[in-house]
Amino acid sequence: MTELKVSSYVIVRDRCPMRFRVTGGDDVEFSFGGTRDPFEFVFDAEALRGFLRVGTDALREMDAQAATEQAAATR
Repeated sequence: MTELKVSSYVIVRDRCPMRFRVTGGDDVEFSFGGTRDPFEFVFDAEALRGFLRVGTDALREMDAQAATEQAAATR
């Protein structure tokens, strides 16, 4: 099995429906979008932990950048 399989490019916005389903002891499936034609992907537990670490870092950087932009706009 390969570490990554890519089939499309996706942009997820604030109001996009998001769901998850644990599919086995070590896998979770995430679905984005409508139930008729969702974008889906699956993580094993360790990959999900890694994704959440990277996502947390990304949120920190996004928040810091937004705070910097907001401070500059109020000057």
